Amino acid sequence: MATKDLIALSRAYQALQGVSNQDTLVGTLVTAYSEAVEKYCRRRFVSTSYDEVYDGNGERRLLLRQYPIQSVQAVRYRPVTVLKITNNTAANVQARVAVLSTGLQLVSVNAGTKTTVTAGLTFAGNPTLSALATAVNAVGNGWSAQAVGDSTNYGSWPSADLYVPAPYGDTLEGSGVLQSQGALQGVAGSYAELKMHTYELQGYQWDARGWLLRAIPYTDPELLHPEDLVFPVGVNNFRVQYTAGYTTVPEAVQEACARWVAYGYYLAQRDPALLHQVPGSGTTSGWGPVTSGRESPPADVRALLAPYRRHTVGTDQG
Repeated sequence: MATKDLIALSRAYQALQGVSNQDTLVGTLVTAYSEAVEKYCRRRFVSTSYDEVYDGNGERRLLLRQYPIQSVQAVRYRPVTVLKITNNTAANVQARVAVLSTGLQLVSVNAGTKTTVTAGLTFAGNPTLSALATAVNAVGNGWSAQAVGDSTNYGSWPSADLYVPAPYGDTLEGSGVLQSQGALQGVAGSYAELKMHTYELQGYQWDARGWLLRAIPYTDPELLHPEDLVFPVGVNNFRVQYTAGYTTVPEAVQEACARWVAYGYYLAQRDPALLHQVPGSGTTSGWGPVTSGRESPPADVRALLAPYRRHTVGTDQG
């Protein structure tokens, strides 16, 4: 059973009356149609932890991408440079730094030969920014790094926080090691500046329906007037870590997924272009375009999912 499957095999078999011993096929269909349900509804249903960046909108309310919200672990803002990396070998005509989901990637080009280094630069092996800077310095080949501030400042911050997972998207599903920041130029005379959201936001509330709200008076050095109690305008200037989704997927959503699986199962048992077939000694059968007369999802599935479908008209976080 895949992590985001909306139903168990037993529930799928309930919709497939009389079908048994088809676990591999039915399991594949459950995963495929669970994803189809989420794409149709434009949201995820299974309770999951998220780590996302958002654009401040100048409003008191900031809509999150997933709901219902179960808890909010952190809201941070004002990304600043915490790690600076450069390559001071003049022969390296190109030098780039990228943040991957597992650690750093350093790329240099010398006389047309490209060298890529990731070994020894993992977050797991270098848990703080100071340790990661030391690992970069050990690479040699002109690479040099420094954490901004001393060990009591950003140097002791967790290196893994450099990576921010990308939002849910087709091209990211199952693609393995992902990239967050970069590739940033670090050739001699310039620095690749890796940033992190370092300021904890105070005085906010969260609503389970899917948003954060600035509604509590408090002291903040950035807010000089009460009317400033908003999410300041910016590009990716807020990082929100939260848990959203259902611990138990709603019954209607489960039923919709089970019915769609059943449609898919029986469709796979026949010629999808066949419109009707005369049994017995009949001689007339009819075929048509594969899409003729068929809706996706079927009408009864759409009716079950209608209350759970997300509409993003008028929002900036679609």
